[in-house]
Amino acid sequence: MALNRIAELARQEAGHRFCSIAHFLTKEALWEAFDNLRKDAAAGVDGVTCAHYEGRLVENLCNLHEKLTSGTYRAQPLRRIYIDKEDGRKRPISIPALEDKIVQRATVELLNAIFEQDFLDCSYGFRPGRSAHDALDEVGRVICRRPTQYVLELDICAYFDSIVRKQLMEMVEKRISDASILRLLRKWINVGVIDEGRLLVSETRYAPLCDTATSESPGASWNGSLYCGRKNVLYWRFDTIPRQLPPTRTGPPSGRA
Repeated sequence: MALNRIAELARQEAGHRFCSIAHFLTKEALWEAFDNLRKDAAAGVDGVTCAHYEGRLVENLCNLHEKLTSGTYRAQPLRRIYIDKEDGRKRPISIPALEDKIVQRATVELLNAIFEQDFLDCSYGFRPGRSAHDALDEVGRVICRRPTQYVLELDICAYFDSIVRKQLMEMVEKRISDASILRLLRKWINVGVIDEGRLLVSETRYAPLCDTATSESPGASWNGSLYCGRKNVLYWRFDTIPRQLPPTRTGPPSGRA
């Protein structure tokens, strides 16, 4: 498969930047992305549901692919709704238009093929085929079977409230130089949210790509596919830093989950 070839090249050349990968967003890739969407998910600002879109699926996906290849694809603002939380507050949920979901999921699959190759084996967060349970199992094995002096717990608090678009794109560009893919990502992170009839756009923080969101920030939200993709870029950076540092006297930690 094409993505397997991309993954193999990324594995062989850790510093390689991919300059021509947008053509992998094929009609077949869009079809697979649609198949993997939740069919009962709420509609975005355009009101289009999966059931409605599926009625003319071949035609719709062909038109979507044509928009991507011709450069006429436009990301639509997210639809913001609120649901009740247990503590009485409201949780914002930002919902993308269906075609944006399709293209985003196909793009995440492409980017995963590249960035997955750089992760350390002890990394588990939001990686395909790995879960929090796997991470806990590994932590247990490390603590029980290896000499362990300390356990360090870190949490990325309010991730989408504080991350800066420019910094995130700089990390993506360490592996991706394809102008079409970078243009797609910039469209999504700058698209803004429709909240009670008003268009809200964050000036400094990372804007949304969403299906479900927990952030309280007006300009921050995400969807199931791109939430993982964006957070993985940050985790990817954590995994590449140790390779650039000289070895210390005591050596690196025995593992990280």
